[in-house]
Amino acid sequence: MCSGSHALVGRTLTMAGSVDAAAVIVTDGRISAVGGPEVAAQARAAGLAIEQLPDAHVILPGFVDAHVHYEGLSTGRGRGIDCRVPGIRTIDEVLGRLADGLARGLTTGGWLIGYANLFFDQKLAEHRLPRREELDRVSTTTPIVVHCGGHTSVLNTPALELAQAERFLSGAEGLWGAPVIGIGANGRPNGVVSEIDRLLPIPEPDAETHARYLRDGFTDLFTRYGVTTIGEMAESSQSVNLIDGLLTRGEIAGRIVGYALAPSFLPLHEASRWAAEYTSSAGPDSFHFAGVKMFADGGYSSRNAATRQAYVAEHAPRRGYAGQLNLTRARIAEAVRSTREHGIMLAVHGNGTRAQDEILAGVADAGGAQDNLPVRVEHLGNLLGARTDIASWRATNVIPVMQPGFLYNFIGDFVPLLLGSPGTTGRIPTKTILEEGVTPVFSSDVALGAEAGGSSPLFNIWCAVARRSYWDLHVEPEEAITVAQALRLYTIEGARALGMQDRIGSIEVGKLADVVILDRDPRAVPIDELPSIEVEKVFVGGKVAFERVEGGVRW
Repeated sequence: MCSGSHALVGRTLTMAGSVDAAAVIVTDGRISAVGGPEVAAQARAAGLAIEQLPDAHVILPGFVDAHVHYEGLSTGRGRGIDCRVPGIRTIDEVLGRLADGLARGLTTGGWLIGYANLFFDQKLAEHRLPRREELDRVSTTTPIVVHCGGHTSVLNTPALELAQAERFLSGAEGLWGAPVIGIGANGRPNGVVSEIDRLLPIPEPDAETHARYLRDGFTDLFTRYGVTTIGEMAESSQSVNLIDGLLTRGEIAGRIVGYALAPSFLPLHEASRWAAEYTSSAGPDSFHFAGVKMFADGGYSSRNAATRQAYVAEHAPRRGYAGQLNLTRARIAEAVRSTREHGIMLAVHGNGTRAQDEILAGVADAGGAQDNLPVRVEHLGNLLGARTDIASWRATNVIPVMQPGFLYNFIGDFVPLLLGSPGTTGRIPTKTILEEGVTPVFSSDVALGAEAGGSSPLFNIWCAVARRSYWDLHVEPEEAITVAQALRLYTIEGARALGMQDRIGSIEVGKLADVVILDRDPRAVPIDELPSIEVEKVFVGGKVAFERVEGGVRW
């Protein structure tokens, strides 16, 4: 079934209309026909190869995950030691796992690297992060870092010295938010650092090892879960070149749309020009750059999201603290103009409501919101300040890119700890947003703080429908949407956020044949069975990229 024409016959969710189809014909990697029993009859009459699905199985377009950190997560898990809760639960267990890794020689470029969950300080039994002195018990000569999600890390003394952490106390614009260096009672860095992970002097792996991390990561994180297209937040030209090579050689099967992170990839204007001019060897349908991404604030886990209301006292460095803005509205307006000049999209990270206000004001200041490519606002809608805020989303024509999995990972339980009462309402209010005439996009934003299985669209869809938190609380259940709605937000709407809605995201004639077969219809199973639905087969451009077989899988 790799070339020519073949047909899939079975219940088909096209994402292009309200009525299910019964058959799909694929010709030379594209959908050439889709419809009811007459299409299946047409395929049989033409003598095409036909795959007749069992009654329980269902066909749908490949999932589109519009916001991921593929390279960072693939590399981090490849070279790091897994310290995530619930695999380990205490600081002593963290230290034990790191010490075991050191004894077994699991270092990279002389560094010992661990990785943990977002809000690691709340998920550990001690409800705090390991301290520098505790990491020093593992080694006072080998630099050690534990990445606690994408925004915060803990360093031992040798790592702090190599990083020269004091240089980040100037208040300059950061990479994933404004830099924060924890200071102890002695006035010196205490080991906790935020928003500087990419500036730590950890040597990059050699090209062969790095490519292996990327190859394994794409397969394990995306293909096996039915994700056929990702929006990659790219941080280096080295990783871009490796990814392009893997796609060109067919070592990974999928489509990647890149966003160059500014300033970590390149400064804003250089990044805009580079993204607009980039040409991949794999071809634009397989790999191209759609835009540039910037950070208007940092993460909630680093207590660095810029909010309208102050953080509660026990999670704030001082009275009245409300996080830190990393970009002003003037800087955002400049970024809007720069990306428009080059004909590409702008994506802006805005966790907190104050950061979102700044982003929307900058977009408005740039003008022409309705006549240009829309600006993506990453995390807009994850925490809604007030229903009336949505009017400004419509006025500025932005695309909210939401992460329903964050309800489980941290928003359901831990945002209320930071913000008090204001953090108990408006958490992923998808139903309200849809009622107000705005269609958001769902994504996983998987990075090095993700839970196991966090890249699965079906897990994220379960989060949007079941609305369960890490501590198994039912989070604002009135905001639950239907499975059918969630599927659209993870397919055709994800394609829209990447500017690829004309090629992927639905099963329609002329589109690329990126198709997933599931063993059950997500719309028909009990809600809590959604994460356990199996991906039976994945096609990318009509070619089999994954197949579940008895006793294992076939790639």
